Amino acid sequence: MTISPATTTPESVAVRVAIPLRERRYDWFFIVVFTVFIGSSFTGDIVNMVGRPDPDSDFFLARMVYQVYADGTDPLLIANPRFLQVGASVSAVVFGTFYVVAVYAFIRGREWIRKPSFIYTGMVVQTTFIVVMVGFAGDAPLFQAVCNTIYDYTFTNVPKALAYNLPYIVVPILLTARMWRAHPFTRPERSSAR
Repeated sequence: MTISPATTTPESVAVRVAIPLRERRYDWFFIVVFTVFIGSSFTGDIVNMVGRPDPDSDFFLARMVYQVYADGTDPLLIANPRFLQVGASVSAVVFGTFYVVAVYAFIRGREWIRKPSFIYTGMVVQTTFIVVMVGFAGDAPLFQAVCNTIYDYTFTNVPKALAYNLPYIVVPILLTARMWRAHPFTRPERSSAR
């Protein structure tokens, strides 16, 4: 079915222009937070992708992650079971790349980032939720039955663990709210022909 030119509305062919970043003050929040997330993806997540936090490691990032966060806070991160390695690999490669692209898109007002933002939100919220729930619930009975050990993944410093992990749930939800409109970064061009 084709649409005749007579039925095309001016709104459907309206030219859109980018809203300057200076008029999108709240977008600076996402630019700053995603820049911090870039650092976390390409440092902390790399550690768990290729090894684990360890105070005696030759890899300086493994020592840093151990000292700054994992020691006395997150035994799950130190143990680095396979599911966490996979999650950290996705975070380092996929999410880290997304953050770089998202910073560019927010600065330049590129609307093609909208749909990937929804996909990112679903992925990162689910992954973080799993990690946080394991940190709260632990796995001692499972490990005792399977591995004949009482090792537990429960957070040892809950406030610190939540401070590091909750932004990966809250910020993506805020991102979804920001991207909800069909055109988050543009507006119709004002006609000067009148």
